[in-house]
Amino acid sequence: MIRSAFFSLVAVTAVLVQCAEAPEATMVKSGEPMQESAMSGDHVHVLDTSASKIDWIGTKITGQHHGSIAFKSGQLTMEGQKILGGEFLLDMDTLHVHDLEGEMKGKLEKHLRDTDFFEIATYPEGKLVITEVSPASDGNFNARGNLTLRGITRSIAFPVTIETKNGMPTKVSGDFNINRQEWGIVYKGKPDDAIRDEVNIKPNLVFDPAQN
Repeated sequence: MIRSAFFSLVAVTAVLVQCAEAPEATMVKSGEPMQESAMSGDHVHVLDTSASKIDWIGTKITGQHHGSIAFKSGQLTMEGQKILGGEFLLDMDTLHVHDLEGEMKGKLEKHLRDTDFFEIATYPEGKLVITEVSPASDGNFNARGNLTLRGITRSIAFPVTIETKNGMPTKVSGDFNINRQEWGIVYKGKPDDAIRDEVNIKPNLVFDPAQN
């Protein structure tokens, strides 16, 4: 009886742990901030903030939550059709949860905005700075730069896909995981529903060539 109960507990635990797995994506190794210097291209490509966002997925023992954060502004610095770099401001007050509704949605969004997570009252903006874009062996690209969340800036490198029209970028998208603790987000969650350190981040940067 005890043996049966033990193996049942192990089986249930295995299922719960499996549910807690972060989405499969490149795990970013962050480091000290990279130097950011003014780039002198021949023009800038302005972000369409109404169509751009960062999608996120956070996981815990009992499952996951997903949502988005909108951009306040952004631009790519271009030299002809080559991307030299870019800077994008996140409006952290637009952080929304998409898998809940009503009271539960409001409670989680409030919690994510408070001091346990992003402390948005103190840090209302995040920033993604791209300092370099280079071709990858798979035909896509690698981006390097800095990510600022909760007032902490860390260097990151991640794969990106670039869609173009007439040689100009119309969409730059990425898919990677970060360790939230490296940006000072250390809240562990409930003892029986611990939050995973890995958070999935998907930047979706949209540009309208007609407006640039």
